Amino acid sequence: MKSREIIKKIQEVFPPNQAKVLLEFYNLLDDIVKISDFNELKAIAKALAEAQRELAEAQKRTEQRIEELAEAQKRTEQRVEELAEAQKRTEQRIEELAEAQKRTEQ
Repeated sequence: MKSREIIKKIQEVFPPNQAKVLLEFYNLLDDIVKISDFNELKAIAKALAEAQRELAEAQKRTEQRIEELAEAQKRTEQRVEELAEAQKRTEQRIEELAEAQKRTEQ
């Protein structure tokens, strides 16, 4: 039932003094949180809690992946160091071969 219809019925059925009090009470009720409003807020809170849980899980997966990437980076850096050392040994060996070639030519 619409507010205007309710107000009209109150005014028709009750004497003016009672109607005035009832209308004040009716207006007060209009300002109070309704069950549907409360249920809507509960649904929103539930959805927010679920979203927060999902975000926390995603954060954990992201942190795990970052740890894996950090470990892979360490392995890559180690391998680069090993390759640099191998390159130095190769260059040293080439120098030795060049010296040996010079001696052979002499």
